Amino acid sequence: MEKSVYLSVVLPIFNEESVLPKLIEELYLVCNSLNKNYEIIFVDDNSNDKTPEILGQLASKDPRIKIIRFSRNFGHQAALSAGMDVAGGEMVLTMDSDLQHPPRLISEFIKYAEEGADIVIGERSSNKQNSLIRDALGRLFYKFLSSVTGLEFKNVSDFTLYKRPVVRVFKRLPEKERFFRGLVQWVGFKKKYVPYVVEARKYGQSKYSVKRLFGFILNGVTSFSAFPLRLAFWLGLLMFVSSMGYGVYIVIDRFINPGSLIEGLSALIILVLTLGSIQLMVIGIMGEYLYKMFNEIKGRPMYIIAETKNLERPMTNDQ
Repeated sequence: MEKSVYLSVVLPIFNEESVLPKLIEELYLVCNSLNKNYEIIFVDDNSNDKTPEILGQLASKDPRIKIIRFSRNFGHQAALSAGMDVAGGEMVLTMDSDLQHPPRLISEFIKYAEEGADIVIGERSSNKQNSLIRDALGRLFYKFLSSVTGLEFKNVSDFTLYKRPVVRVFKRLPEKERFFRGLVQWVGFKKKYVPYVVEARKYGQSKYSVKRLFGFILNGVTSFSAFPLRLAFWLGLLMFVSSMGYGVYIVIDRFINPGSLIEGLSALIILVLTLGSIQLMVIGIMGEYLYKMFNEIKGRPMYIIAETKNLERPMTNDQ
């Protein structure tokens, strides 16, 4: 009979052939020192380098290495969900595969969980990978999220340890458009934050382009707040009041200076352009929310699995 799994390590991975040997070396070093039964689940987001080949070799040598490979690139959040869906551990740790999340902290995370924390989260105290400007913008973004959602957001990523009851809650959530950094705050439970330093990248390169980063931020805001919609309303109200005031000014000025009406043409053009821009932004904001609703209503799966290795456990929602 298969022994119960104490720790499941879930790692979304995409084109990380250069870092995989060092990553697995550090994971083995830490996990073996726990003297507990564990599994390491790699969720391959349809890599197109040698990552699948290396993972296959690792899985053939060690049944504790389990692999899920997507049929196409479904994204980081979908990979996290897939890993949680199959994880059988009493504790489930999610982390990135590029060594930006130091495996050496796994034992510390487990210690805090055993002391009573339901969720243990790695909090970035410093990020040597990003410039000072980007790091400051990241902190500002999380403060903004905290203010508009009513939830507590800190400077964190998806380097998190969950106990089994928390994982059960995540697996029962029906939404497809997921933002785990927000969900972890929304579900509640007792949390513990562990500070760590993100070292400069030694292997590979960042998968977050400016476009993907912007989409990630937009997903975070629209998933947990109606602030953009409310902002659009207040902008519209402000422009309405300003337009009414400007209209009164034009009427008064028409009677005081009958020949000066044509001189206000430039101001009128600016006003029309401003109103038109705000209307387009409002339509765009509404479109983003409608797009998220459209994706949820379609009911398509969050991801499609092309193949698995060393994974016979059924993907149920009640483990």
